[in-house]
Amino acid sequence: MKRKAMLIMLAFVIVLGCFPALGVQAEISAEAGVSFYVAQNGSDSNSGTEAEPFHTLEKARDAIRALKQSTGLPNGGVTVYLRGGIYERTSTFLLEQQDSGTADKPVVYKAYPGESVRLTGGQSLQKSWFEPVEDEAVLNRIISADARAKVLQVDLSAHGITDYGVMSRHGYYKANDVSQTPPMELYVEGQGMTLARWPNNGTVQMGDIIDPGPNRSEPDLQTRGGTFEYTYERPDLWTQAEDIWLDGIFGYSWEWSYNRIASIDTTNKTITLAYGEMSRLFKNWYPDFHFAQNLLEEIDMPGEYYIDREEGVLYFLPTAAFQAKTNPELTVTMLKTPMINTVNASHITFEDLILENGRDSAAVIMGGSHVRLEHLEIRNFSEGGVRINTQSRWLYNDFATATGKNHAVVNTHIHHVGGTGVILNGGDRLTLEPGNNVVENSHIHDFAYYHKAYNPAVILTGAGNRVSRSEIHDAPHPGILIFGNDHVVEYNNIYDVCKTFSDLGAIYMNLGANPQERGSVIRRNYFHHIGEGKEGVQGVYPDNFTMGITIEENIFYRMGNSAILNNGGAHVRTRNNLFIDAKVPYEFADLYLGDAPEKQIPKNYMGPWQALFERYNNFADMPHLAKYPELADFFTENRYYPDTNTLEGNVIYNPTKPRSGTNANGARDNLNLVQYSNNWVTTQDPGFVDLAGGDLNLKPDAAVFQQIPGFPDIPFDEMGIQGKAGPYLAPDVIPAEDVELYDESVTIGIGKSYSLYGAVLPWNATNNKLVYTSSDPSIVKVDAAGKLKGTGLGTAVVTAASADNPLLQDEVQVTVEVGDGIMDDTNFENGRNSWPSDPNRSIVEVDGGNHMYKLLKGATALNENDYGNYELTFKLQTPPTIPELATFYVFDRLNPSGSGGRIGYRKYADGTSAWLLYNGAWATVKQTVFPHQDLLPNTAYDMKIIVKGGEISVYVDNVLKLKVTDPTFNASGKVGFYAGGFDYLLFDDIRFKVPTTDVAGLLLDKTSLNMVIDEQQQLQAQFDPSDAADRSVVWTSADPAIASVDGEGVITALAKGETTVTVTSVANPSAAASARVIVSDVMHVTTFDAGANGWPVDPNRSIVTVDGNKMYRIVKGANALHSRWFSDYDLTFKLKMPAETPSQGTFYVYDRSASGTSGKIGYRKLADGTSQWILYDPSWKVLQTVNVPNEDLQPGATYNMRMLVDGASIRFYVNGELKLSGNDPNHHPSGAVGFYVGGFDEMWFDDVTFTMIDRIAPVTAAAVAPEQPGGADGWHTQPIVLTLSAADASSGVAGTEYSADGGATWLPYQSPVTFGADGSYTILYRSVDEMSNLEQAKSVSFKIDRSGPAITVNGVEAEAVYSGTESLTLNWSAEDAGSGLNSAAVTATLDGQLVQPGTTIPAYALPLGSHTLIVTVSDGAGNMAESTVTFSTYSDKDSLIALVELFRAMGWIDNDGIANALTKKLEHDQLEAFIHHVEAQSGSHVSAEAADYLLRDANAILQQLQQND
Repeated sequence: MKRKAMLIMLAFVIVLGCFPALGVQAEISAEAGVSFYVAQNGSDSNSGTEAEPFHTLEKARDAIRALKQSTGLPNGGVTVYLRGGIYERTSTFLLEQQDSGTADKPVVYKAYPGESVRLTGGQSLQKSWFEPVEDEAVLNRIISADARAKVLQVDLSAHGITDYGVMSRHGYYKANDVSQTPPMELYVEGQGMTLARWPNNGTVQMGDIIDPGPNRSEPDLQTRGGTFEYTYERPDLWTQAEDIWLDGIFGYSWEWSYNRIASIDTTNKTITLAYGEMSRLFKNWYPDFHFAQNLLEEIDMPGEYYIDREEGVLYFLPTAAFQAKTNPELTVTMLKTPMINTVNASHITFEDLILENGRDSAAVIMGGSHVRLEHLEIRNFSEGGVRINTQSRWLYNDFATATGKNHAVVNTHIHHVGGTGVILNGGDRLTLEPGNNVVENSHIHDFAYYHKAYNPAVILTGAGNRVSRSEIHDAPHPGILIFGNDHVVEYNNIYDVCKTFSDLGAIYMNLGANPQERGSVIRRNYFHHIGEGKEGVQGVYPDNFTMGITIEENIFYRMGNSAILNNGGAHVRTRNNLFIDAKVPYEFADLYLGDAPEKQIPKNYMGPWQALFERYNNFADMPHLAKYPELADFFTENRYYPDTNTLEGNVIYNPTKPRSGTNANGARDNLNLVQYSNNWVTTQDPGFVDLAGGDLNLKPDAAVFQQIPGFPDIPFDEMGIQGKAGPYLAPDVIPAEDVELYDESVTIGIGKSYSLYGAVLPWNATNNKLVYTSSDPSIVKVDAAGKLKGTGLGTAVVTAASADNPLLQDEVQVTVEVGDGIMDDTNFENGRNSWPSDPNRSIVEVDGGNHMYKLLKGATALNENDYGNYELTFKLQTPPTIPELATFYVFDRLNPSGSGGRIGYRKYADGTSAWLLYNGAWATVKQTVFPHQDLLPNTAYDMKIIVKGGEISVYVDNVLKLKVTDPTFNASGKVGFYAGGFDYLLFDDIRFKVPTTDVAGLLLDKTSLNMVIDEQQQLQAQFDPSDAADRSVVWTSADPAIASVDGEGVITALAKGETTVTVTSVANPSAAASARVIVSDVMHVTTFDAGANGWPVDPNRSIVTVDGNKMYRIVKGANALHSRWFSDYDLTFKLKMPAETPSQGTFYVYDRSASGTSGKIGYRKLADGTSQWILYDPSWKVLQTVNVPNEDLQPGATYNMRMLVDGASIRFYVNGELKLSGNDPNHHPSGAVGFYVGGFDEMWFDDVTFTMIDRIAPVTAAAVAPEQPGGADGWHTQPIVLTLSAADASSGVAGTEYSADGGATWLPYQSPVTFGADGSYTILYRSVDEMSNLEQAKSVSFKIDRSGPAITVNGVEAEAVYSGTESLTLNWSAEDAGSGLNSAAVTATLDGQLVQPGTTIPAYALPLGSHTLIVTVSDGAGNMAESTVTFSTYSDKDSLIALVELFRAMGWIDNDGIANALTKKLEHDQLEAFIHHVEAQSGSHVSAEAADYLLRDANAILQQLQQND
C-alpha cells in the first residue's frame, strides 16, 4: 500500500518556491535587415510579417529566394523568426546554394525571442486512444500475468498512421551494408520508450557454438547466420513471435551486432541467426552477451512497447509520466529523412530551436561554408545528430567527399540520439588544407542507443577540424573518434563513456595503416571516471601504430585502466599532463611489436606502408614532408621497436588508487622504448586547489611549478562548456516533481533479487536520482539502483526518495518468503554473478569445457551479497601439487571492517592437517586435527557449510569435519574464500541456500569405546543442525557377534574383537556417524592427552605438561577417585616423583572405595631414610607390611606401577618387581579406584590403564618350514624348522615349551628348532602367561625321509671283460628303510635300452667295446637312487677260434670241413683268408648272422694288428 499523498503536497509547496529563473533570452537585433515570421497559425498566403506570418519554413525560404532575385539580400541579412510552438515536419527542410547568405548578410532561422520552438518529426498520439487489451490471443502471448492486466493498445492504423518502418540489420562494419532507416519509436513526455525485450536488465550469453556461420569475407555474410545453443528457458515461450532481434556481442568486444533470429529449435535449444557476424560466432577473453528485442511476449516493464506491423497496433505498458497527466505528450517518430539538409549552402544559421523525434538525423550539412547550428537542442533522432560533409547514413570507411568549411555546432545540446552526435568531416588530407569545422561549447550525451558501436559524440575526419569546450558523457562506446590530420581536441570535459563495450578509449585513433595521417593535438581536456570497473577501456587510445599525435596539458582523473594507451605508435608526444588516480598513467603496448614473420608489422603493415610511400613518392612534393619531417626517416627509424615516443614533464599522483605495473616514470613500458624526461611521480598533492572537492585548478604556489620548471598553469575552469548549451529558454535546472514506484507490493524468495522500477518525474529532471532505503535490512536490502535482495523472512517497507527533494518519495511493502530457498547460485557458465573478477579471481575453462572460478594464491573473493543464516555448498578443486604449508579459509559473515569468523583448513609441514574456526579476533574456537592430509592434490571435493546463528558445521564429501559454535558471530555479513599457500584453488557450483531443519549430519558423543565382554554402554546421537526435525535413526553393528547395538544406541560387548557401530538418519541416509568399538580386557585407559576421561579436575587435581607430555597432577593432601567402579582388575600407571621428597611422605592407591571406605596399598617414606609398602583393609587395619631399607621411590624418578586385584588377592609391582602381596578378606566387591598424595608436594600420573584380570591361557601357533612336503605322500625330503609363536592379550606370555617324546620330556622353546633325521614326528607344545595360565598342549606332526633306496646288481661285474663265447644273466635288487620302495618306479637300461631282470645276453651279441648297465629306483617319498655297472667285450685270435667252434655247435656253421678250414686259417694267422672264406660261405654253410659276428671280430683283430705295425 502506498502512503505518499501528504509527502507530495509538501514537496509541491517546496517545488513551487524553488523554480529557477528562465535561461538567457535572445534579443531582437537592432541591426538593419529583413525579418520574416513563421507561426503555427500562419498561412503561406500571408505576407510573412509579424502580423501575417507564414505557416511553413519552406514558404519563408522561398520568400528569401524571391527577395534575393529581386532586390538582393539586405544589409544585415535576413532573419526568419519562428513563433513558439511545435511544428510537425513530414519532410526535410532543404536549403541549397541559392538559399545562402553572405558573411555580412547571413540568413538566420531562429525562435522568436522569449518563445520556445520545436521542430518535430513525430506524430502525436492522444492518451484517449489507448485502451486495455481484450484480445485473449494477444494476452495469452504476454508472459507476465501482471502485465496482461496493465498493458494498453492503440490502433495506429485506425488513426491514419500506417508507416511503422522496418526492423533491420545493423552493427559493426558490414552489418550496416544492409541496414535501413530505423523504424518507428515511441516517446512519452520526450522520453524514449523501450522496445519490449528480455531480459529487462542485463544480458545473457551464448552456449556452445554449433555453427559459427560466415565471416565478413564470405559471400553469404548477409544471407546466412551461425547457430548457437542457448542455456536459458525463455525462448520456449516465444513460439508465436516472428521478428525477434538480438542485440549484443557475438565475437570480439568491439563487434557489436543487431541480428535477427532466423529460427529457434526449442527441442535442441539452439538459435540460428539470419546474418553472419564479422568474425563469425566465437568466444574470446571478452564475454559475449546479448538480449532479445521486439517481443510482444516480453512486455512486462513500464515503458515497454511492441508494434504489430501487420495489424497496425501498438501495445504499451504505461509509465508514471503517462499516468500522471491527463494529456501527456505521446509521440511516434515518422520523419524518415534528415530534418534539415543544406547542400552547398553558406552563411546560414539555425539558432535557438529544438529539433526532435526523427527516424533519421537532425541535420545534414553538405558542402558550402559557415553553416552554424547555435543554441539548438537536438534530441530523439534514431540515426544520429548532425552530419557535416557526410550523408546521413554512411558505411564504415566510406565518408562523403563534400568539402564544406567553417561549419559550426556551437552552444548546442545533443542528447538521446541513436548514433553519432556530430560528424565533423572536411578539409583535405592530401593538401592538408583545414576544414575548420567545429563543435564548440556543446553538451553531447546519451548518444548511440541505436548504432551502439563506433558511434561517438564526435567523429573528426578529413583535416583541420576541432572539438572544444564541450561536455561529452554517457555512451556505450567512445567519446571521440579521430581520422585524418591536424585535428584539435581541446578544453573538453569527457567522462562515463565506453560503458558497454571494451578495447576502445574516450578518444580513439586507428591510423597506423596511413602513417601520413597525423598532426592531431589533444590538449587541455578533462578526462575522468572512465573505465572504472570495466577492463579494456582507456582514456586516449592511439591504436595499431597510430603516429604523430600530441597529448598535452590534459587532466586524467580516476582512470580505471590506462589513461593513455599507445599501441605500438611512434612520435606520440605526451607532455605536461596531470594523471591523478590513474591505474596506468601511460602504457606503451608491445603486443604487436617485433620483426618475427608472424608479428603484425611484417605480416600486415610493412608491405602496405612501402606501397603507400611509393604511391606518393615518399611525400616529396606534398606538404606532409614539411609539416611532418619525421616522415623522411620513416623507414630508417626502427619500425619494429619504435623508440620515438616521448613522455616528459608529466605529473603522476595516486592518492587513493594504486598504480599497476608501472616504472619509475609512472609508465608501463616493458621494453623500455619510451623517451622519458622530467616526469614527477609524487606521493604528495602537486598543488590542487581542492582535489577532494573537485577543484583541480593549480594553486599559484603549487609544488609542481617548482618540481617541473615551466609546467603550465592548466586552466581547469576553462574545460567544458563555457556559457549555455541549448536553447535560451531551456532551464538550467529541472527540479524533480514527483516519485513513483510501479509496484504496489513485492513478494520475493529469500536470497532472491528483484529490481524495483522507480521514476522521478519529470524523467529529465536535472537530478533524477532516487535514494532507496529499507525499514529492515535484515529482511530486505536495497541497493542504490533499487535492486532488492531478500535477506530474512518477514515484511519490510522500501522507500524511494528523490535525491533532489527528499520529501518526494514513494514506498512499497516487500514480503520475503522462503521460496525455493536458493539465495545465490553461480555455476560460472554465464558469468561471475555475485563474485568479483580480476586477474587474481577469474573464470577459467577446465576439462570438458566446464568453467570454474580460479582464486590465485593470496587472493580473497567475497560474494557481493550479505548473508545471515545460510547453507553454502560448492565444489572445490585442489591444484596438482600442495605445498608443505597451505591454508584455505571460508570467511563467515565479515562486517564492513573485515571482522568475522574464518572457517579454516590448514595443511602442516608434518603431513597432518586441521579444520578449525577462528573468531573475529583470530582466536581459535575449535579445531579438528587429522593425522593425514585431508585435502589431497588434484582432487575435487563437495563442500557444505551450514551456518545458523553461531552454530557452524563443515562437511567434506558428506563427512562432517567440524561442528562448532562461535559465540562472537556477526548476525550478517560477507561470505567468501581465501587461498593461502595453494598456488590456486578452483570453485564451481557455489550455492547459498536458506538452512533448513532437514538432517544434514549426525554426531556421536563418543567416537571410540573400549569395552569388556558383557559390558554395556550408551551412545548418544547428536543432530546437525541441532534443530533437525526428523530424528528417526537406525543403529547397526558391523559385527554383531563382537558387539550388538539396540534401537536406543545401547551397545553390548559379546566377544573380543573390533567392530563399528553406526547410526544413520532415516530422513537422510547419507547422514551417518560411526564409533569404533574395541572389545578386549582393557576396561579403561586415560592418557590425559585428550582430557581427564573421568578423573576429577580442579586446582588440586589438574592436567599439566611435564617434559612435553600431558600428565595428571595431584598436590599434597589431595586424592583423586575415578568415576567408574571396578571389581577385579589389573591396574597399571606411570608415577613421576617430585624432584625433592620430604622426610616423611605417603602415597596411597585406593582399592574399590565404597561408602567412604576402601582398602589401600600404601607407600611410606620414613624419616630415617627407609620406606615401607603396607596393605590396609577398609578399616585401616594393617594386613601386611614390607620394609625397605632405603627410599624405594627416588626423587625425580618415573616408575611403571602395577596392581593386580583378584578378589581378596592383591599384588603390587614397581618396574616389574613384586613389592607387596597379600589378601584383604574385608575388601569391597567393587568400588572406585584412585590415588592419594600425602606429605609429598605433588605427584604426576600418566597412562592409567585398568585391564581385566587375565584368566585366559595364551594361544600358541606352530609353523613348519617348509610348509608343504617336498616328497610324495606327505614326506618331507628336507630338514624341518619348527617355529612356535605365542600370544596373550592380557598379562603376556611368560614362556613356551615343546616335547618330542609324547610329553615325557618338555624342553623350553627359545628359537626355531630344526629336525633333520629321517622318521615320523609328533611334537607337543604349549605356553604359559604371566598369570600362570597354562595352555592345553597342542601337537604338530610331520615325517621326514631324506635318503634314497639301496641297490644291488647281479650277473655282471663292474669293469669286467667278456669274450664273445660268454653269456651274461642280468639281475638286481633294492631296499628302503624309510618310506619304502616305489615298485612302479624301478628301471634298468643297458647301453640306453631297457632291460628286464633275469635277461641272459650272449656276449657276441654285444658290440665290441664298453657297455653300461644303469638301474634306477625311487622310494615312497620320491627320493631317487641309481646304480651303474660298466663292463666291456673283446675279440682276439683265440676267442675267434672259440666262437667258430661255438657256431659249429649251434649249427650256424653246418659243415665241419669249413669249420676246420676256418680254424686252421686263424691258427696260421691268415686273417684275410679267413675273412674271404667267411664272406664266401655267408648265407650258405655259414649263416648270415654268424658270418656278421665272425667278420666283425676278424676285421677288428686285423685293424688292431695293422695299428700295431
